[in-house]
Amino acid sequence: MAFDWRGRTAVVTGVSSGIGRQIAVDLARRGVDLVVCARRAPLLDEVARECGRHGAGVEALVGDVAERPFVESLAARAMERFGRLDVVVNNAGVSKHKQIYNVTPDELEYVLRVNFLAPAWLTLAALPPMLARGEGWIVNVSSMAGKIPPPREAVYAASKFALNGFTEGLWLDLDGSNVHAAVVNVGPIDTEIWRKTDEPTRYRGRKYPPSVVSDAVVRCVERRLHEVYVPRMMMGTWLLRVLFPAGFRRGAARWDPVPADVVAAAREAARRR
Repeated sequence: MAFDWRGRTAVVTGVSSGIGRQIAVDLARRGVDLVVCARRAPLLDEVARECGRHGAGVEALVGDVAERPFVESLAARAMERFGRLDVVVNNAGVSKHKQIYNVTPDELEYVLRVNFLAPAWLTLAALPPMLARGEGWIVNVSSMAGKIPPPREAVYAASKFALNGFTEGLWLDLDGSNVHAAVVNVGPIDTEIWRKTDEPTRYRGRKYPPSVVSDAVVRCVERRLHEVYVPRMMMGTWLLRVLFPAGFRRGAARWDPVPADVVAAAREAARRR
């Protein structure tokens, strides 16, 4: 039997552009009512209007998922407005492409709050209504950085490793509850995140459209998939990392080496402390 999306309610975070916007619009086209959030009010309003044109009920909330009360309010608002919560898509995220020598404690905390703690908080808030209803879906949009840490992304990778580990733990803890957890490991997607890196990125390859991630999220719900790689070939890259870790480290070091002047500057700064 085909999965029936009509009449269901979903919470989607980080919808102002890119992947989150695509997911919200695609769910609205399927007849899903939405609670969506983002920090940029004008862009959020545009997404809400587009979703509404497809007949979806939409509750758009402006806020930062790094703040726990705001995140928890998303689940509460879904219940208040629509009386149910079926699907949570934890999509909001921030990048941190920066040599570890230049990362501040505040940056570290903020990345972990947005990329890991926010999905965990929202999951905890969404579980009670899902358990009471007897079904639910939690889909976490992660990154290949949560499987293969790229150069200059120790902090970002740590946040995504945490999200992946949390999701895998949910697979076990939610067994028998009819609440399904899934993770989508995302590779290079053509979004504005590439224009917001702290330091230049070496990647010059193909970037895939956000629609491939939205399609993966839909498959995770409809087919109850646990883990999806987008694009699929990224799974092979991860297997190479697992089977040949030393080779991976050498290759990554050659691909994006740490400049000698960066190390020298870090040493000099450490001596001046």
